[in-house]
Amino acid sequence: MIHSGSLLVITASLALSVACPILAGAARAAEQPNVIIFLADDMGWADVGYKGSPIETPSLDRLAREGTRLERFYATPVCSPTRAALMTGRDPMRLGIIYHALMPWHNHGVAFDERFMPEAFRDAGYQTAMIGKWHLGHTFPEHLPNARGFDHSYGHLLTAVDFFEHTIQGGYDFQRNGKSLKGEDEGEYATTLAGHEAVRWIRARDKSKPFFLYIPFLAPHNPMQAPKDLIAKYDFIPENTPNQRPFDRRINAAMIDALDQAIGWTLDALDEQGIADETLVLFFSDNGGSVANGSSNAPLRGWKLQTFEGGIRVLAVARWPKRLPAGARSDQLMTVADIFPTVASAAGVPVGAAKPIEGRDVWQGLTSGTPIERDDDLFFTCETAIEDIYFHAVIHDEWKLVQKEDHVLEQLTLTNYLFRIRDDPNEEHDLAAENPEVVADLSARIHDWRALHPLGGTGTGLVPHPGWRPPRDWADLAPAMGAIQNTDVSGEDLSMGLPHLPGIREQLQRAYGDRGRMLYDADLD
Repeated sequence: MIHSGSLLVITASLALSVACPILAGAARAAEQPNVIIFLADDMGWADVGYKGSPIETPSLDRLAREGTRLERFYATPVCSPTRAALMTGRDPMRLGIIYHALMPWHNHGVAFDERFMPEAFRDAGYQTAMIGKWHLGHTFPEHLPNARGFDHSYGHLLTAVDFFEHTIQGGYDFQRNGKSLKGEDEGEYATTLAGHEAVRWIRARDKSKPFFLYIPFLAPHNPMQAPKDLIAKYDFIPENTPNQRPFDRRINAAMIDALDQAIGWTLDALDEQGIADETLVLFFSDNGGSVANGSSNAPLRGWKLQTFEGGIRVLAVARWPKRLPAGARSDQLMTVADIFPTVASAAGVPVGAAKPIEGRDVWQGLTSGTPIERDDDLFFTCETAIEDIYFHAVIHDEWKLVQKEDHVLEQLTLTNYLFRIRDDPNEEHDLAAENPEVVADLSARIHDWRALHPLGGTGTGLVPHPGWRPPRDWADLAPAMGAIQNTDVSGEDLSMGLPHLPGIREQLQRAYGDRGRMLYDADLD
């Protein structure tokens, strides 16, 4: 089971006086807090003021000062798998969105029968909204935010969208509730727009209902762009040395500064509305920082796309003044898949998933100050941008095994690294040679976990097929696909023209063995 990260704010409305018009409806039950989830993208472990960075992050520093720092919070090594785990509480390996992020030329998305977190909150009477980067499917209408539980959506469907022009692959990608905003917000910085939209939505919301607001920022993900005045603000930061590549650290700093400002505006809106004290705030990044883009994960080893701690252990803070201690540190082992069940528990909202979720409810561990011990294995994997190099990892009890799997045509090199992760969080002491039995056991666990992957799941797809062409406006793509069948046809296709005899698909799966699942989310032992 993999677990992951993102940037999260959760607001809890206690019974307040109905005499105050700005708090109309706030007398609803205290077990129905408002929820805001902020998600940073590629933010480095060390790139925040409260960890000594020169980057100014007063809003995040405030959350850390007024809340509890989650020092053992894990994400997946790359964007889309983290978002899939966050939204469903499910293992991205089973979802088939695990080895890499969704690319513009992919038509993948989370299966239509998976339940998303905003669906659960909407069913419990919440108003729901998403503002920012989606990155969980852009081809079919059924994959878009408004079809996955969000009443309101604003932002872009893809990743690496130009921050000012809002284009990717030459096509415009900025929309509100599926309608293109072309000609309205072009030239405006995307991070700033997201912050303004969040404030507007909070002020305009129906105050008689609780709300669930998800704000996944693109920053500081590439393209490395920021307002010129913010870049100039960090002129004192040295430029990258010639052997570093390829972006100036000053741009990364400016992007994080802009993100922190947008978070600050949202927190100020909560203060303005009189609900800050009843707000649980949880902040985390979707994966570790990209060193190539100027991030720092020091003193952790590794970076985005790797399963060393620098790629998967991310910044995280939880703030709820009435329930969580201020200025505290928690060693609760927690992942992004835990967010759905944990937040639902805090809010008294039924998860309501038809399928078992792998995420754990760790709310008691956060509120009590005593971490809940886990008996589950935590798995991580990623195919790097250089195709056919994979990183895998598993955390089991005191141990963490990292595997680097390097394919070069007919040759495969597998390197194992073994750490006692609690005692050696910076992964400085490789114990693989002294503990071959532990390596063998953990390798078998990774092997069995990877066998759960649906065969049609994502890979890097680093470049598109030459026959692929992007739309002029990405808001037009999904509607142009028209009506699709509301059935899972993967089981039909895998027969490859064979007669649909009883049990034929199960027989094929058994013949294929542990190399993946022909049938989606199947356990056929």
